[in-house]
Amino acid sequence: MRFKGPGSVIVVVAVVAAVAGAPAAAIRLYGERVYPAMQAVVTPISNRVSVPLLDASLVMLLLAVSIAAVRASRRAWRTRSAWPVVRLAGAVLVVAAVAYLWFLLLWGFNYRRPGVETALATYRAGRATPALVRQLAELAVSRSNQLHDDAHRAGFPAGAAVPAPLVASLHRVEKQLGRSRPTVPSSPKRPWTAPYMRAVGVSGMLAPWYLETYLNPDLTGPERPYVLAHEWAHLSGFAPEEDASFVGLLAALGADVPSHYSAWLFLASEASYRLDPVTRNLVVSAFEAGPRADLDAIALRLRSRVLWLDRASWVAYDRAIKSQGATEGVAGYGRVIDLVLGSDALDDKGLTP
Repeated sequence: MRFKGPGSVIVVVAVVAAVAGAPAAAIRLYGERVYPAMQAVVTPISNRVSVPLLDASLVMLLLAVSIAAVRASRRAWRTRSAWPVVRLAGAVLVVAAVAYLWFLLLWGFNYRRPGVETALATYRAGRATPALVRQLAELAVSRSNQLHDDAHRAGFPAGAAVPAPLVASLHRVEKQLGRSRPTVPSSPKRPWTAPYMRAVGVSGMLAPWYLETYLNPDLTGPERPYVLAHEWAHLSGFAPEEDASFVGLLAALGADVPSHYSAWLFLASEASYRLDPVTRNLVVSAFEAGPRADLDAIALRLRSRVLWLDRASWVAYDRAIKSQGATEGVAGYGRVIDLVLGSDALDDKGLTP
């Protein structure tokens, strides 16, 4: 396949960017100055458009490629030559290279930044012993029981809401972690790909090409504050899943009562998952009727997953983020417990190692 002119340069640059490392100083400059400045411009523009821009772009791209493929096939048939199809394949490759470079520049280089633990004043690896994980799970269950009634009485944010207490808390967490400027929050959008998100059990996502946030419209009220905080943590530049989970958790715990409840319910689920089955059953049996009903509603939502598509999607996502330097892949979701216990984040909330 031959490329001419700028197309060949774009493809080569994309390949080099994918396989070559960037100097630490350049990544630090990107994280501290370049990305925050771009985010402060791009997200407000995306917020002005109610349409999910990534979904709209994918629809238009698919339509354009389909029309081009039909035309190339007809031309190849008339000329008895494969070159029209080959040229189309080359053009598609160039578009893919442009999309990859766009991704890297606008957000993807955040994967190459140091992990969140490097910004913590205190972090002790290996602190997540089974005994401490159990203590965390028991604390989370107890706090969920305590907060349930007040959280439901206050009400959970609507799907498109931008809760001011959660924004303020995120900004405080960012400042504590050394972020140079506060993140402009994205207005959550209802994605056109909601049926896909439902089928693969995805709760939310950041669309990095436009720095906009999508939430699964099927999320229950108690899920929304934490999921939104998690996606805003990605927007803040915390790319690995474990970092976004940790920062989102801190933001939710520092916001209002519904956000507190959402965070503790998430922690209870994550921490209990790390326990052996007998201990897990003993710990979760302490849930009172209210939180148990909320967890049952979440489980009911997740039953709509299409298992084979769910597995395929997570395998693809795992490989994609590992290719960007996120060594934990999707397993990073569970490592949030290590970050919580390795830091002193919950020492003032009743967690006593």
